[in-house]
Amino acid sequence: MTSTFENIDCDQGMADLEIGSVDHIFTDPPYLKDVWEEAYQTLAINSMILLKPSGFLFTYCPQYRLSDVMGILEGAGLQYYWVIPVLNQNAGTGVVWARNAICLYTPILVYQNPPIKKAPMVFEDVVRGMCQKAYHPWQQSIHDVLGILCRFAISGETILDPFAGSGTTLLAAKLLGLEYIGFEIDPDTYRIACQRLEQQPLDLRQFCEVEA
Repeated sequence: MTSTFENIDCDQGMADLEIGSVDHIFTDPPYLKDVWEEAYQTLAINSMILLKPSGFLFTYCPQYRLSDVMGILEGAGLQYYWVIPVLNQNAGTGVVWARNAICLYTPILVYQNPPIKKAPMVFEDVVRGMCQKAYHPWQQSIHDVLGILCRFAISGETILDPFAGSGTTLLAAKLLGLEYIGFEIDPDTYRIACQRLEQQPLDLRQFCEVEA
């Protein structure tokens, strides 16, 4: 499968994908008050359709929506696998006023399209990332994605991000030698992501040749 990234609504994009054609999904749906429920329902339904058997879904989730989102995912037929807390070391503290709580981490929910199969490598279940907002106000750290996918995905597999935003997941997949599929509805954010995807990983052999 060839990597693709389109400036369209994810509903439209995922409807065109072949059933059972995606190895893993890694995404960060919008948390906005009026759209979060529909976003996670769309994610859950399409994960069951598009993921291969035992394929993993990784999704960020706001702490105060944890129970609701887990209910949506499990209601669609996905099976719970793990929770990976992301500690953003330089993010400071954030207050969730709806609960009067100071939130120091963000959960990444890990689910699977049945049957449950263990990860190909041993993984640490806490990620210590860095706050990165240079490309988008809701941007997540590429360290999160790299640290998780390098333990769960095998070279050549395909990663889907239906809410691709500024392209963090897609860029991480590219750097790890994975294929990717992404959709982003906002044209300005899509252009930013395309620019990021033009980045090429450093080839250390070039430095060795110059020094020699």
